[in-house]
Amino acid sequence: MNTTTQPAALQRIVGPATLGLNIVNLTVASGIFALPALVAASLGRAAVLAYVVCGALFGLVGMCFAEAGSRVGSAGGLYAYATAAFGPVAGGVVGNLGWFAGGAAADAAIINLLFDTLSAVVPPLAHSWIRVLFMGVVFALVATINIRGVRYGVRLSVLMTIIKIVPLAVLVLAGAFFVDPSQLRWIELPPLRSIGAASVVTFYTFMGMEAALSMSGEVVRPARTVPRGILIGLLMIGTLYVGVQLVAQGTLGAALAGSATPVVDAARIVFGPWGGGFLVAALALSASGCIAADLLSTPRILFALGERGQLPRQVASVHPRFGTPSVAIAVYTVICAALAISGSFQLMVVLSSSGVLISYLVCSLGVLRLRARGITHDAQTFVVPGGPVVPVFAAGIIVWMLWSLSKPEKLAAFVAVAAVALVYGITSKRNGSSQST
Repeated sequence: MNTTTQPAALQRIVGPATLGLNIVNLTVASGIFALPALVAASLGRAAVLAYVVCGALFGLVGMCFAEAGSRVGSAGGLYAYATAAFGPVAGGVVGNLGWFAGGAAADAAIINLLFDTLSAVVPPLAHSWIRVLFMGVVFALVATINIRGVRYGVRLSVLMTIIKIVPLAVLVLAGAFFVDPSQLRWIELPPLRSIGAASVVTFYTFMGMEAALSMSGEVVRPARTVPRGILIGLLMIGTLYVGVQLVAQGTLGAALAGSATPVVDAARIVFGPWGGGFLVAALALSASGCIAADLLSTPRILFALGERGQLPRQVASVHPRFGTPSVAIAVYTVICAALAISGSFQLMVVLSSSGVLISYLVCSLGVLRLRARGITHDAQTFVVPGGPVVPVFAAGIIVWMLWSLSKPEKLAAFVAVAAVALVYGITSKRNGSSQST
């Protein structure tokens, strides 16, 4: 009897609730601890408008991702969607943006925020050499742990989600009794450019849905699970973020815009001195957990690119003892540390947000291409109502937000995207030439 061994396939075990909670886990990070002040500095009492814009954008983009996820059932999330819609070149650019803008720049923003918060609470830490040492030690420690093969199980993931969400949810519920309604009133509409710029910063704290969708190859019945999981995640995230902004604004008032630790300051008003310390501890755990989880997963993108020859093949080396992509982890960690040391939280937020916005733009328009090519995963494909309206509106909001950036910010985003596209283009051409000979 002739038997053929089939390669192992990913198990489809992720349901709507699990996907939704994973979206929340990967989205709610330390950025929320600084966001209320950044948005208030741009829009004042009308800060909630930035959340309205981001809520509308993520609602539209979420529907596009839901349809793309129901049509493309393979692993990779946005990378898989872009590849199926526009081919390997567009997919490669989106994949590279995933590790650089959505990963390395995001980690740099997170650790900058963590140090800024800690130094505000403990002023003796506010020295440049301590900042460099702190960031170097954190990244080196997390990288070493991951190289040695640390894996995060479901229980730890749930625990980190609770650590992130529960303190903030308690602050929102208790803080509602301390809010001064007069601090929430606004009568003038800020300039559209200001709303757009503030929305780009706010967008950073909504990022994470794309990372959760990278497990699309393990989702049960994608046509049903992906839309429902996205809806669950976005509803939880939007409710929490708006609540935190309103409590911070309603308790701190005019002092909010100048606060280095707005959520911690609001907690001190609501709970007293112990509340501020509790939120600082939650911030440290949340930031550390995000960085640890990212250094565990994102280097695998570099590893895969190295395996395919789209990066130097040495990046795909496996540690002989621990069986981990040690070179990819080390390279990725060095990039994260360099970005963190060279830039501030807000600069890294803009760089990260702009890169992911471009990925969202490609994938939103990709829905139209997937429809035209008739690509489906099963017979129950989820189709966004309204024909091309939702993808086009999503693309329009993204272009407007990108256009609202200042010239230096636009230049930084362009250079980042151009560098990624150049690297991918050169390696793709080299691979094509070697295969033809």
